[in-house]
Amino acid sequence: MRPRSPCSDRADRRQTRLIRMCLMARHRHVSSYQAIENMNDLKRGAGTVFATLYGELSETKPEGRHFVRSSDGIWHLQEANLPTSDIMDAFERLNMKSLQLLFDTPEQFWDTLEASDFNIVHAGLDPEALCNRDDFNRAALAMKCPNTKKLLYYYSIRHHNHVAQNIISHITVSLGDAYAALALPNLHENVPLDEQAFAPGEAYRSTVSPLGFRIWANLNFCIEKTISFLDFSAKYVADLSSIRPGMTSWKSKARDVTFGKWKHTRLGKETPLSEFSDELRLLMSLRDETVHNGTIDHFSRIYEHTSGAKVNRRFVLMPDHDKGRLLTAAGRKRFFSQDNHLNAMLPDMLDRVLGDALASLNLIDERIEKRWDDMEGYFKRYPDLFSALKIAEEENAFLKFTPSDEK
Repeated sequence: MRPRSPCSDRADRRQTRLIRMCLMARHRHVSSYQAIENMNDLKRGAGTVFATLYGELSETKPEGRHFVRSSDGIWHLQEANLPTSDIMDAFERLNMKSLQLLFDTPEQFWDTLEASDFNIVHAGLDPEALCNRDDFNRAALAMKCPNTKKLLYYYSIRHHNHVAQNIISHITVSLGDAYAALALPNLHENVPLDEQAFAPGEAYRSTVSPLGFRIWANLNFCIEKTISFLDFSAKYVADLSSIRPGMTSWKSKARDVTFGKWKHTRLGKETPLSEFSDELRLLMSLRDETVHNGTIDHFSRIYEHTSGAKVNRRFVLMPDHDKGRLLTAAGRKRFFSQDNHLNAMLPDMLDRVLGDALASLNLIDERIEKRWDDMEGYFKRYPDLFSALKIAEEENAFLKFTPSDEK
């Protein structure tokens, strides 16, 4: 699909390059791993199947939080679902606000973008930008036009925006994969259940297996990436806070900013995230364990509640904690007297933290004044482009235009 052709070949090349530069459709999902596709209990076309937080499969909707497998193979949290789509929408609104902070009118932005060089503007951000560091530095130093410098700044900070959104998509997929694996009938794929050792009657056992490692890896990933999401959100908010009238610098100010500085930014202070809930503190503590000490449980055990050779439910133990902090004694950081189950608690923790993130982003959006009176001037410039983007959004598709001199 191409935009409507302008009158001249030169304009045609500029418009095509413009489309390539401004487009970044949100790619919300990626494929699940093959083990989930081959679940013995899930047959394609057999209707909706639900999984509880303890890996219990059911064809009827369970009470409380649970996961359901969508048509694209992703397991999504329900009752209530995480506010991932709303967070992405909030970032898109802030993206539009950043344009209004930097450019006086939509026409000024489009005119500056049309006259720019994709390889320079996206150097160091996009792997398809064919410009090395030295050439970029020379081009940036030679820039005289204030609007071109603002364009560089816009794309530098928009990178933080898109990274944060991309992390949200990865969390969604990895969280679903962890709970789908928890619901597999057998975590030891090469050893049939009837050949495994089970205690008679009702009992508990711990298992260590490659699928168990996968469950732990996905849970650890969600914990770590949630904090990474907050880090990049803080970078973005710090850069938004740095925009001042008449600013001509193209350099991002957030190189060393992490989430710890969120509450000190002009736009981020006195928002829900700056209060540091117990759930957020606990996620940060668990993240420190996974990053600096390998994992939350060095043995990566999955516990099973069994009745003879039948597995009823599974859970993952989490260390004792109080007010968001793990209870420690000297170098011992893993006490397990509280019977905390990470699989039961993590969705609530993520819901609280991401909910606070959404509320904070919405509050920041309200704090930034709307400067463009006619927003239609932004969308009407290239109607075919935004029509294609709308279709891609509705279809959850990844859409990308590439530059071409062909008419």
